[in-house]
Amino acid sequence: MKKALLVLLLLALAVMSGCAGAPQQEPEEEKILIGFSQVEKENPWSTAQINSFRVACNTETSSLLYHTPQEYTTQWQVEDCKSLLEAGVDYLVIAPNEPAALKDVLAQARQMGVEVILMQSDPEGLEREDYTSLVYTDYQREGELCAQMLQEAFDGEPCRIVEVSGTPSSPVAKARAAGFRRGLQQQDNMKIIYTAESSFDRVTAQKAMEDAIISLTKSGITFNAVFAHSDEDGLGALQALKAAGLKPGQDVQIVSINGIQDVCKAIIAGEYLGSVESNPKWGQVVMTLVRQIERGAKPFPSVMSPYRIINAQNAGEIFNTAY
Repeated sequence: MKKALLVLLLLALAVMSGCAGAPQQEPEEEKILIGFSQVEKENPWSTAQINSFRVACNTETSSLLYHTPQEYTTQWQVEDCKSLLEAGVDYLVIAPNEPAALKDVLAQARQMGVEVILMQSDPEGLEREDYTSLVYTDYQREGELCAQMLQEAFDGEPCRIVEVSGTPSSPVAKARAAGFRRGLQQQDNMKIIYTAESSFDRVTAQKAMEDAIISLTKSGITFNAVFAHSDEDGLGALQALKAAGLKPGQDVQIVSINGIQDVCKAIIAGEYLGSVESNPKWGQVVMTLVRQIERGAKPFPSVMSPYRIINAQNAGEIFNTAY
């Protein structure tokens, strides 16, 4: 019996000794959870934007929570933001469809201590206390630069423009339209003669442009320029012009906004006048703001995305880095 007790005692001491000598594992540090909500239809621009968030936010210390839109509506986005908050995000990043509609959601985020970063040029209907930082593009300036490209190309000659708009309710479409019209002021030779409603979508834009061509032809009205709110809209218009027997780049000059590879190709081919680059890769910008906050520093209140004009002189060079 004594011998058995001695064996048990030695075993217990060995186990205790082994435990004392084993390295203690540090508990894993909880990752920062970043929620992102947007309701842009899938296109090269939105895909590049979302991918930039996936690359920037999914790291050893942070992760991204993103829901693919089931509907492209303000109501869906409101519910999406609520679900992100319920999931326990530390940061809520929103590209708002209608900023004012998010007022209650942002108040809820503030009560929960969740930092909000907006991606919007003009957060109309919101107060400064509703969000921590604003990442934005000057969409009006983009529209203005499109008008400038046409002004330089026509150099005082008559310029009759068909506008192919993005989604009518979109703040981006509204701002680009306003900027383009501002650029037309004092330009007596330049006039919008028709606005075709699209949705930042190539197929929809092609149909909208086809309808515009039919309507204008029936009315005996000619046009020689297209201003499209996005490259997808512009490329749809390009296909419609070709199908109608018109020669883009000769009979009709096209300008648009975004700077995707397909438009660079069209510019190089002489079928497209130019595009204003609107860089969608904002994930790293947002992560810079998150790191500032995590360090206890006051984040930049606003960050503007840079832009540049893409034309025949630089399209070949830009093509290599375009999306």
